Formats: sequence, C-alpha cells, structure tokens
Amino acid sequence: MPAIQTTYAAAHARWVEGMLPNMEPTDIVTRLAEDVEGIGFGKVCVQGTADNQVVDSEATAKFVGIAVLDTTRPAARYEQYDAVAVLKKGVIVVTAAEAVAPGDPVYYTPGTGALSKTSSSNTLISGASWETSRDSNNLAALRLG
Repeated sequence: MPAIQTTYAAAHARWVEGMLPNMEPTDIVTRLAEDVEGIGFGKVCVQGTADNQVVDSEATAKFVGIAVLDTTRPAARYEQYDAVAVLKKGVIVVTAAEAVAPGDPVYYTPGTGALSKTSSSNTLISGASWETSRDSNNLAALRLG
C-alpha cells in the first residue's frame, strides 16, 4: 500500500479563522444560515429575514456576531440552512483587513464584512476591541462584549 502522507509540518498553525483562542467564558447562540453562499468561519453575521436567521455582512442589517469555527463542516463554512454558532461575547480569531493593535476599536465594512479599525464608511461593532497586534490581512484576536 502506498504512503498516504509522507511529510509533516514541524509546527501547526497557531490559529485558524473562527477559532476561540482561549477557554474564557463566551456567549454563543445558534442561528440559521440564510445565504445561498453560506457563511465562512470568523466572518461577520448580521440579522437575516427571520428572527432566527443570519446572513454574511449585508449593508443596512444589524450586527449579530461572528461565526465560530466548526471542524465537522466538510465545506469549511456553514452552508445555507445550517445551524450557525454565532459568538456574541468572548474572544475569536478573525482576519484583520489592516494593521491593528490591542484596544483599537473594531469596525466592519457592510457588504464585504472586512474587519478593521477604520471608521470611514464602516460600521462600529459596539463594545468590541482588538486583542492582539497584527499586520494587515493576518489573523488577529478580537473581543466582543
């Protein structure tokens, strides 16, 4: 039988988008994915059509939380009609669209969901702040609540 895997990384990635990086208490709720394209892990979730639905970052919709990583999902995202674990309070790993530092405010761009510290044309996530320093387009931890 041929070898299936012959090389191994010396170290695994420290973080993965959507993971909870520590064991502190969190507030996670379940909502249904309304979008046909689904919702990626670590992505902004906003209010969907029904009370129990969420969509990825759409313009003019109310912020609900951030989608939590679920390693049992074969498509590496929540598909339409899946039950989505949405973090409302706690620390989560996301991609920072620009360089950020601890204590910086967190904004998201309606329509794309890009997370940053810049207020221009973006929506403030009330009570959220960056937990770690990172360059643009790198994984960073942010705190909700």
